[in-house]
Order: sequence, then structure tokens, then C-alpha cells
Amino acid sequence: MYRGTLIASLLLSTYAVAFAATFSAHTSSIEGNVTAADGRPFKDAEIRFEQKARQTSPIISRTDAKGHYSAALPRGLYKMSVAAGDAVKASITVKATGFNSRIDFDLRSSAEKKIKHYVWVGGETGSHLPGHWVEAAIRESPSPHP
Repeated sequence: MYRGTLIASLLLSTYAVAFAATFSAHTSSIEGNVTAADGRPFKDAEIRFEQKARQTSPIISRTDAKGHYSAALPRGLYKMSVAAGDAVKASITVKATGFNSRIDFDLRSSAEKKIKHYVWVGGETGSHLPGHWVEAAIRESPSPHP
């Protein structure tokens, strides 16, 4: 009796893991932060995902007190918008591919944003580590040495 229950439990666990892996391969996790026009985290903004093919009803998320949001989307092409009240503050098109993504919104005017510069650093010779992006320091004034 105990042996049959153990086998049934193992089979159920295996099917649950296989289902979870299949389900996660068909959905994308999208998260990010929203910065308001005043430079503070945008609290309680509506993040709306409307599928372009209109196969599903809109998926809506809200930002928390720190301006953070997250959503799980089935694969497809979406119009993503950030809204407060009845006004849409920003809108982009995103493609959910089954991978996790991060999309941040900064609603400050361009002059107020701190521009960040990144450079691609290739993997080291003899290393198994892949290349990656690194934020580069940019000097405000020209270098005194050529």
C-alpha cells in the first residue's frame, strides 16, 4: 500500500513539474519600475497590456509604493501603456516570447534624466563567462591628458 502511494506521489510530482515547465515556456514575466515626472517612484500607476491580436482581455498591473510592477503574459505582441487617472503617460509595443524581461519607464523630461552610458565587455580569454554590459563612467570635462 505504502509503495503504491509513493509511486503515485512521484508520478503526480513529475507531471506537476512538467506542466509548470510547459506553462512557464508559454508565458513571459515582465517587471520594472516607473519613475514619475517629479523623479519619485510613480505609486499606483496602471500598467496595461493589450494584446494586438485581441485574443485575450487586457492584463492590468499596478505599481506599488516603490514604483515597481510585475505581470505574467502569454506569448504574443502587446501594446503596453502606463496610465494615471484617464491619461496615458507612455505607451510602447512589446513582444512576450516566453522569457523574463525588465522594462523601466522614466517619465521625467529628457533634460532632467541622468543619461547612462554602457559598453559591452566581451568574455575573458580562457574563461567560461559570457560578455556583459557595464556602465561606463563619463567625465564632465575633457581629460587633461591625451
